[in-house]
Amino acid sequence: MFKYLLLTLFFLYSSPRFFAANGRVVHIAWTENSDGSIQEAQTPQNAFYLFEQSNQLLNYKDPNNPFFKIRFTWLGIDWTLVHFFAILLTIFLQILTFRRINRRMAESRFFRRWSYRFLKLFLWAAVIAGNIAALWAIDFYNTQIHFRYHQLTDFKNASTAALDQALNNRTYFQPKESTRLRFQLFRENNGKWHTQRALPVLHFKQNKKGQLFYTHDSRYVRFYPDAKRVKAPTQLVVIHRRGENKKMEQALFQIQNGALVPFLSQAERPQRILLFVNGYRPISSSQDPEQALQAINAKGLERPRSKNLIYSSDQFGYWPQAAFIAEIQKRFKPYKTYYADGHHSVSTSNHGSLLQFVSSAALYPKPCSGAHHCSTTKIAHQQEVRTYSLLATKPNYEGFRIRYLAGKQAGRNLLQELSMNGNDPLNDTLYAVSHSMGHAYFLGMASILKGKIQFGAYYAFSPENPKGKTIKTHLWSAVFQYGTKLYGPKRHAPCQQDGVAPQWRISGLPATQQLSFPKSLKTRLGYFSSHYIGYYTWVFDIPKGIPGYIGLP
Repeated sequence: MFKYLLLTLFFLYSSPRFFAANGRVVHIAWTENSDGSIQEAQTPQNAFYLFEQSNQLLNYKDPNNPFFKIRFTWLGIDWTLVHFFAILLTIFLQILTFRRINRRMAESRFFRRWSYRFLKLFLWAAVIAGNIAALWAIDFYNTQIHFRYHQLTDFKNASTAALDQALNNRTYFQPKESTRLRFQLFRENNGKWHTQRALPVLHFKQNKKGQLFYTHDSRYVRFYPDAKRVKAPTQLVVIHRRGENKKMEQALFQIQNGALVPFLSQAERPQRILLFVNGYRPISSSQDPEQALQAINAKGLERPRSKNLIYSSDQFGYWPQAAFIAEIQKRFKPYKTYYADGHHSVSTSNHGSLLQFVSSAALYPKPCSGAHHCSTTKIAHQQEVRTYSLLATKPNYEGFRIRYLAGKQAGRNLLQELSMNGNDPLNDTLYAVSHSMGHAYFLGMASILKGKIQFGAYYAFSPENPKGKTIKTHLWSAVFQYGTKLYGPKRHAPCQQDGVAPQWRISGLPATQQLSFPKSLKTRLGYFSSHYIGYYTWVFDIPKGIPGYIGLP
């Protein structure tokens, strides 16, 4: 009876605000009675409220508390008055100490005076170290103690929906990236909301009356009563109760599709996983790259950077479904297909800025209609320059690094996704496809996935800044790069080059594994067209056994 009650209780619950079944942090809310029991725990719609899953813990800024109100963030520290008081105190003590030393120095002879000078240098180092230690201690207190379980004074008597809307308000909450699996609880009792950080396993106890109580959190879980404790692979909810035989029973739940659903441990079997990693997402919904750029130029805006989550569908409509996705899926027949979002600002690309990108695109010549006459281009004041010099070929290593580090977070979330229901990803094989900015992002993901899943093949389409990092091809059964050729005897004409992401060969990739855009497809070549993923259907004409073939060996 207990099992069926819980299945009904949690399986029917759904949340319209949920976007992905992974993320470092799950934000969950409930309302308690005065005795601590969860209100309406037996009604599926109201027992728990799941906010959108993310990679950030939300620090409450406590704007009405003058001492702990976060004034600004600098050097990774959320500065409050307590921080300033600590620094002022150390400076005051430093001044008093140095005044005494200076007085003694004036009364001392040569050798002792130098001893005092060395003492001052030592004290300077001690003061700096002391300030750093004080700031660290205060920050640790704020995040681990003061804000670990804290009342949300600005939300007294607020509804759960109102609190949900306020979580994105930077007046009240400061997002803090987390690489570890966590819950963030929002508990309401007698009209007062409290937020609490918790480890990835939440434990509840149900009494004979059916009342549900939150008891504690933990890092480890037992999948069965007599099983060993293991580190939780994802966020889990455990409900304990005495069964009819008076022995303790437990029901285990995970988060999936916006709901708490039963954790059903499945027999492990090898799975073929297909991953698509998209690049820059223009603000225009047009699939045509020139129209997309015109929209950027007109509005001067970019979409917010990736949330570093993993999706089970093409959330942003980036990939051509029938001509591209469906063809690759047909060749690999994956058990599951996932999508990662490598979108970041143009400032992280070789262009350096949105303005520079738009300016270069405006100057670059259109594809020649007849014989090529595009080796030089006239720019401002009729100055003639080599067309190749207008391409953004200088690597932006810092921008590459930003996307690479963001990809690491997505890699953690993919492992979390693959570990659902106790699956061991080490038995699975990954096949990955990236486009443009997605290359740097995927390399970050691969650095986390290495040794935790089998690497199959990797296909990089028009990678942005291919020189950004050396790829370790020996880890993969196959790695191929597709796009135009920037150099060599078979390079494309200047007017046919990919101007969005000029195509040097990926660092560490042999020349035989860089596949060139066929010159016969003239209508698909040019500054924008050579980059457009929808024009890469020619790769499916590469026969099996020939370098560049996409599919199982």
